[in-house]
Amino acid sequence: MTKYFEVLRRDGPARLGKLTLENTIKTPAALSEEEYISVGCIFDFGSEEEAMAATAMEAQKKLVIMPYVPSGLRSEPSRSALSAEINIVGPKGIVVHPFALEAEKADVYVVSSAGCLRSPRDLIRSLVGLRNIISPDSALYAPALATPENLAILVYLGIDLVDATRVIADGYYGRYHTRDGVFEAISLDELPCRCESCMKWADDPRPELLASHNVQELEVELTRVKEAIRTEVMREYVERQVRVKPELTAAFRVLDQEHTYLERRTPQHRKSTMYANTAESLSRIEVTRFAERVLTRFNPPKADVLLLLPCSARKPYSTSRSHRLFIEAIGPWRRYLNELILTSPLALVPRELEEVYPAANYDVPVTGRWDCEERRWLLRCLDDYLKKNRYSKIVAHIDGELREAMEDHGIDAIYTGGGIGKDDLTKLSQTVKEATKGTIRTPDPRLQRFRAVADYYLGKGTGDLLFSGKVKIKGREVQDERRRALAQMTPQGMIALSLEGARIMEPRGSYTVNIGDFLPKGSLLAPGVVDADEQIRPGDEVIIRGMKAFGIGRAKMSGWEMVASSRGVAVEIKQVEKVG
Repeated sequence: MTKYFEVLRRDGPARLGKLTLENTIKTPAALSEEEYISVGCIFDFGSEEEAMAATAMEAQKKLVIMPYVPSGLRSEPSRSALSAEINIVGPKGIVVHPFALEAEKADVYVVSSAGCLRSPRDLIRSLVGLRNIISPDSALYAPALATPENLAILVYLGIDLVDATRVIADGYYGRYHTRDGVFEAISLDELPCRCESCMKWADDPRPELLASHNVQELEVELTRVKEAIRTEVMREYVERQVRVKPELTAAFRVLDQEHTYLERRTPQHRKSTMYANTAESLSRIEVTRFAERVLTRFNPPKADVLLLLPCSARKPYSTSRSHRLFIEAIGPWRRYLNELILTSPLALVPRELEEVYPAANYDVPVTGRWDCEERRWLLRCLDDYLKKNRYSKIVAHIDGELREAMEDHGIDAIYTGGGIGKDDLTKLSQTVKEATKGTIRTPDPRLQRFRAVADYYLGKGTGDLLFSGKVKIKGREVQDERRRALAQMTPQGMIALSLEGARIMEPRGSYTVNIGDFLPKGSLLAPGVVDADEQIRPGDEVIIRGMKAFGIGRAKMSGWEMVASSRGVAVEIKQVEKVG
């Protein structure tokens, strides 16, 4: 809990925030020596009383880093030697062991021996572990660790503050830093940067010029990282940046194994396009979360025939030329089958969920080739889907390597080509006509889409609960028999509840934020949250419930974070009414 640090924006574990000192620092940032005071090692004092007195003397608007017990990276995590917690007026920092299991309250946590975290597994274990034990609205400071090449993954891990210690020292050793790696300056025929320090270097090769350049390059990289978080492309930026060194790529892959850590911090929706350009894209949370929800939350309309289709470059798929031709070809038999689009990296996209993020917001390099990992991922998801949903017949309008993979895997399907030529479309039409003879007709596809999206965002069964009885669809809105709006589909493919819809959902208790005895206005701040559903993620539609208020809004932080934070906007309120 802190009153000096606030998270303003999130993109996965990476955050934009502000640390309120004498001057407000916008994080992520490089902390300078003028902005903090370190009381130092506790063994520098003759007694506990002297240490506490020194701390009290230093307390002011600068960050005060409390007395600490020095310990090595491989030593046992040490606890403070002070018998009593020191309370100071102003922002407080404490030094924590990289592998600490607990930590007292502070505004900023300084990672001890951070510069020694060179092993990918040590780096991930330490920073993920620390982030899990400290308050989400506190800042994490890793001294002597950051360089332009590793900054992106450090911030993506959850680091808020770094410093220039390492790059300055390297400058005096003749090392030249760029975001593309570190070079011996004397080995370069020409320095690739055109900053003032680099321009002087050719005629005056002093080490302080290299140090000055290195500091500037770190600041430039901080600006790039901030912009990546602001524009919601941090994951893509990190995927690209870790290619600089094998150990950075290794750390990134180890981090992706920390699924729970990443999922709890990853927004439900982004406005940016999700670029799946690397093998690691198959592991990103948006991909695995989408696949998991298709398998556990999606309830397809009852049909005896499954139609498998290829993806398209244009999203949503049904707006593409190829899918318009597919839809025209299956024509009157469309209400007798389920449509499932096969794609990488999302694996399976039901037609009902094609407007949902990231299905409508992704792009991938198209080569016509499916590598082993892509095949394995898609076939595993398809196996799980077919175990859960039984069909008497499967029609597969696919060809090339995808068809080969399915045939080799033993998928029993009728293959119809996969193209948009006259012959392929005619075969698709005739095959679907024959396969659907005597089968049952599915419900209104518009209503089914609403139900599927409601289930996807608010939990399985939500669609049946919200849209039971006599309902009417008017454009992108569902109304009850009294013409009261229950929910609408947003242009981003999300479900937006009305107050009436929220009242229907309220007894379930899911996606609900419980607040104190007050009527919120504008935004709901974290201190006003009493409890919140743990499954809430940034961007989710939520119900606000309190002694004096009932409303709906859009989550700005995860449910667990709302409860654990003392600052920041928890929910952006869309509509609220007074009750009681």
